Amino acid sequence: MTIKIENILKFAAFFVFAGTVGYLLFLTPVGSLCLSQEGRKELVARIDFYVQAAGVFGPGAFVLFYGLGVLALPATPFTAAGALIFGKYLGAAYNILGAVAGASISFLLGRYFLRGFAEGFLVGKLADLDRKAEEHGFAVVFYLRILWFPFIVLNYAAGATRIRFSDYFWGTILGIAPAVAIVSFFVGNLKEIVASFRGPADLFQFNILFPAALLAFSFFLPGIVRRIRKDRPAGATPADGRGHSSPKAGDTPQRGGGHSST
Repeated sequence: MTIKIENILKFAAFFVFAGTVGYLLFLTPVGSLCLSQEGRKELVARIDFYVQAAGVFGPGAFVLFYGLGVLALPATPFTAAGALIFGKYLGAAYNILGAVAGASISFLLGRYFLRGFAEGFLVGKLADLDRKAEEHGFAVVFYLRILWFPFIVLNYAAGATRIRFSDYFWGTILGIAPAVAIVSFFVGNLKEIVASFRGPADLFQFNILFPAALLAFSFFLPGIVRRIRKDRPAGATPADGRGHSSPKAGDTPQRGGGHSST
């Protein structure tokens, strides 16, 4: 079997996987678990049931559910489930672990199934972009995460490029951690408020308003970052020789410092 045929078969296998996911999400009742409000509530309840049934292994089971779930499903229901089940602090930690685990698995799957096929199309300017993505992999992944680029799409697409896994891994952690933590805190605080709700005034608390403000701010953060990068003055290139001028032609270096010995 030639390499070209092998790459085509890998791409076909991934295409079948993506098609199956699309069919389940949009043409079967399974999709309602993620695409409707009632369905998301049911999904969270199911995750809660299995996590509680796992006992002391519950956190590990949740990270596994999260990591495998986001291979094909939106991450939002899993993030909400983590905050509701474990609270805002542990929930944020487990959510980040699950999201990074799922993103890493998706990247490796994209690298195995899509990279070889993609190389056949990455020619000319696209090949240059691919090389630049390898050189600046961390920055590319980090800013796309901050920009709220679709989670699943970026996971697989990055695997199809020359981006190194280490750059992708750290760019993903630092890029998604703020947003995941903010959403976890917001959902966790809402759970606490609902449990002791007495009136609308309870919603105007620091625990609710601060995460909500951070969540709103996160949507403006990409624009702020772009503006800072655009307005940053180009640094002057340091002179060679650390500020020392090179000798001119015809100059003879002095060896004795200009003083004769007595």
